[in-house]
Amino acid sequence: MNSRERAEKAMRREIPDRVPVVPLIDTSYAAACLKVPVSACFLDPVLHARALVRVLERHPKIDGLSINIGLTSKVIREVTSGENERLLTTLDGSQWHVSTNDTGIPTRHEINSFDDRRLYSVDVLRPHIVDTLRSMPADILRGYDISVGVTGPFSQVVFMVGIEMVLLAMYEQPAALKAAIEARMPLSLSWLEEIAALGAPSIWIGEGLASGSLISPRQYAEFVLPYEQRLTQRLRELKVPSVLHVCGETNKILEAVAESGADCFEADWQVDLGEAKTRIGCQMSLKGNLHTTDLIQLPAKAIYEQSCVAIEKAKAGGGFILSSGCAVGRDTPAENVDAMVQASMDHGSYQ
Repeated sequence: MNSRERAEKAMRREIPDRVPVVPLIDTSYAAACLKVPVSACFLDPVLHARALVRVLERHPKIDGLSINIGLTSKVIREVTSGENERLLTTLDGSQWHVSTNDTGIPTRHEINSFDDRRLYSVDVLRPHIVDTLRSMPADILRGYDISVGVTGPFSQVVFMVGIEMVLLAMYEQPAALKAAIEARMPLSLSWLEEIAALGAPSIWIGEGLASGSLISPRQYAEFVLPYEQRLTQRLRELKVPSVLHVCGETNKILEAVAESGADCFEADWQVDLGEAKTRIGCQMSLKGNLHTTDLIQLPAKAIYEQSCVAIEKAKAGGGFILSSGCAVGRDTPAENVDAMVQASMDHGSYQ
């Protein structure tokens, strides 16, 4: 059983030979492995792919990793450079702050109305992910669970207009906000269809900005869940496993997450895996959820112990993938990633 097969079994809530280990390694840790600035991978899909391959050379016994957001020259209309940082204005008018050793974040937005036609046509996140996937070697895609990202439509709107405008619209312009999210659906479906056709082993639906730390369970059910369900339905038709990620506190929406139809829920560190296994483990597999700060700061022995606890809580009956709760940081010691694998090899066997 190779790594991809091991992860696929777990995502089907079946029992593999051992618990798969798929840390959420995307841009930052990969850049560190290749010894290049994080921003270089964030802005260059070919370099990003090389960095991900380097991770698998350094950690051949992990079972996969992720391709997550970045930008390419195709979507950038203006660049302002400063010391150790760049300000990039994308085609939707968002200004991204990209420091040398971090991924970029949008800090300013031109769009101030849900009628803005750019919400219906511009897609600045997709090209980097597609081009990174195209640059991955075929044997890597055959052998590992490379989870390829599609930003969910709710989070796409947040990226384009800002979280403040979205939170206010939930109360003052709910119909307009829903229309904007609906406008992103054809683009989202096209995005996942393209990466499925390119051989993505699994597809990661990122709704990090739908966190329970930001919105209520009622708002999640109204503005996020119906659109997730349509994406996962299409992925079932395409026969590609789906992984749903929602950042932060999600304990109050676990049952709603299970209604999404995703094959797997990638839980952040705030979720107790034992409780999640009890509440939704019969409906979907679980992935998670070591604290990324612990992965940076604690010694390998402590990470090994935390991994063993996570395995003990969620292993029973299959349907569990050991992972980090969110993206593995640039400064994470390599031996801490190794410790996760060792814990699975020592205590994750189903034989």
